[in-house]
Amino acid sequence: MTDLPSAAGFDPFALHEAAAAWLVRRQDADWQPKDEAALQHWLAESEAHQQAFADVARTWHDLGQLPRPVLASDAHAVITPAVPAIQRRGRAARHTRSWRLPRVAAAAAVAMLALGYVGYGWYTAPSYVQDVATGAGEIRDLQLPDGSRISLNARSTLAVHFYRSRREVVLSQGEAFFEVAPAADRPFTVDAQRSRVTVVGTAFNVRNGPGEVVVKVLHGHVRVQPDRAEGTAPVNLHAEQGLAVTTLTAAYRPIAASADSIGGWRNGRLVFRRTPLDEVAQEVGQYLGHPVTLGQPGLKFLPVSGYAATDAPATFLEALPDLLPVQVTRTAQGGYRIDERPVTR
Repeated sequence: MTDLPSAAGFDPFALHEAAAAWLVRRQDADWQPKDEAALQHWLAESEAHQQAFADVARTWHDLGQLPRPVLASDAHAVITPAVPAIQRRGRAARHTRSWRLPRVAAAAAVAMLALGYVGYGWYTAPSYVQDVATGAGEIRDLQLPDGSRISLNARSTLAVHFYRSRREVVLSQGEAFFEVAPAADRPFTVDAQRSRVTVVGTAFNVRNGPGEVVVKVLHGHVRVQPDRAEGTAPVNLHAEQGLAVTTLTAAYRPIAASADSIGGWRNGRLVFRRTPLDEVAQEVGQYLGHPVTLGQPGLKFLPVSGYAATDAPATFLEALPDLLPVQVTRTAQGGYRIDERPVTR
């Protein structure tokens, strides 16, 4: 049989042209078992070959469903009984052949049509996808193909999609620390609830917790859009700056973000530097696995300074009365409730 192109490299046209050539050649009456073996060998060389052949075969099938166009010669194609059977068969065959393209032209046409169908998808389809979920007490480090790194905290769920022109991450729940490799032509975004963080190259932490998304920047520069659906104006954050966004309303407020408090959980330690008690309660509750609630609204702004071990969150909570005028009570469900300490007389 005639040698067929191998479609070297990742040129999409060459790849689909080769697949189309195989497909057209396969339709010939002299297709032999050895030809089929050669085709199967070509398909086995890579998933790209298999995908290209499937795309072209689907296009070939779709073309086969189109109605045959009316030809000018059809007006003279009436066959009378006087015409011998052998002539009728020959005439029918000529009409059939007139609708078939020459082999090379058919291969090129199918390849072009296949590219038309899949070209847009090839450009917009993700080139890299990864979905990760961590369990209780599990921290996972991810190395991305662009050189970026992500540390995913316990009880967190994250999805990564890289495209030719952008890099997208969705943090569905939990917490992650990002070290993003610079790429001005491929912005890096992190979506959490209604909020979006956009960055070119920096290190920052995002926590998607109950009722609030918290972003803290270790170094570099990020833009936080509190509500991407509504197109709210982005807030610029630089080194040691943070922002807390309320999930329900997209209202936001600046928060303290000292360098040693950003991503410290990666080393098993939480650092608080005059951090509001409501933020401490949310963060510690993440490691406890149960909610930590405040009994009175006035407690939320009490400043907390100290260290908590991520593997011993209950110990830190039970020590809070030594730091603040509060009392801490264990709930029946396994969480904790923090209340104002009664005034003694």
